[in-house]
Amino acid sequence: MATLSVIVPVFNTVGTLERCVRSILSQQVDGLELILVDDGSTDASPALCDKLSGADARVRVIHRPNGGLSAARNSGIDAATGTWIAFADSDDELAPDTLSANMELATADVDLVEFPVSVHYGAPNCYQLDFEPRTVSGDFVFKHWIKSGGYNHCYAWNKIYRATLFEGIRFPEGENFEDAAICPSIIRRCRAVTYSDRGRYLYYSSGGSITRQYRFANQEPLFRHNLELLQYIKKSGADAESLSRLWNGCLNLLIDLARCKDTDKEYIAAKAAVLTSLKPINADRYAGSLKQKIKAVLGPARACKLLSIRKYK
Repeated sequence: MATLSVIVPVFNTVGTLERCVRSILSQQVDGLELILVDDGSTDASPALCDKLSGADARVRVIHRPNGGLSAARNSGIDAATGTWIAFADSDDELAPDTLSANMELATADVDLVEFPVSVHYGAPNCYQLDFEPRTVSGDFVFKHWIKSGGYNHCYAWNKIYRATLFEGIRFPEGENFEDAAICPSIIRRCRAVTYSDRGRYLYYSSGGSITRQYRFANQEPLFRHNLELLQYIKKSGADAESLSRLWNGCLNLLIDLARCKDTDKEYIAAKAAVLTSLKPINADRYAGSLKQKIKAVLGPARACKLLSIRKYK
């Protein structure tokens, strides 16, 4: 049985896979298990996976028919033997000592460790996601996650999870932003979460990535998952500040959807009505700067209704 299982879905990434694997295998973690899930690749990736496995006994390979990122991650979770689970994408890498340093924080009473990220690593628009080191526990885990805007970085790959968190939970298959779908449920299960300033996940931007393809079907799941989260925290009695921030985030995502060239106007109108019903009383302090954007996208009458104002200025 492994201590840490790192799951790497692979699909036609022969040019970056070896770099990713090397960055993981160089981590000084006792009981490391690396699971490469070949998701029906049509390039030389399957052969490279087998080659890497043959060169290092810590590497296991799963060859499966193409099913998408979620299906590949789920296959890895099913096969994992580690007490802890981490994820990496096959075109990214981990900075030296990231896993070893953060595994030191994966103590008996902690269920999840989140560590820094370089987003769009190597690109002009690269930025850093960093954390003040702290551990939150008990009922405050989910409240802190909401207050700190944790839903804005539901990345699967900058975290180390206790494997039992995935009992009965899998990534939804056949849709995008699958990590945003399950992250709230994972956080609600945690007895304690440690935010770390150690190490770094290096996330490379890709011209073909989902986040760069602004088509309605690609982007809709992110709005839907955030809207579901807003409905959940409103029912659970979240504070007004947290409600307003998340409501504002949902509004921005709805505007992005409305701007897609292939947008669904009926969907936009229906979800605008849902957002109207959920609008916190102090949301105007966040929505003011968005009025002209909403007017341009939804039209004056519908925009006024959404923001509950009488007239645009």
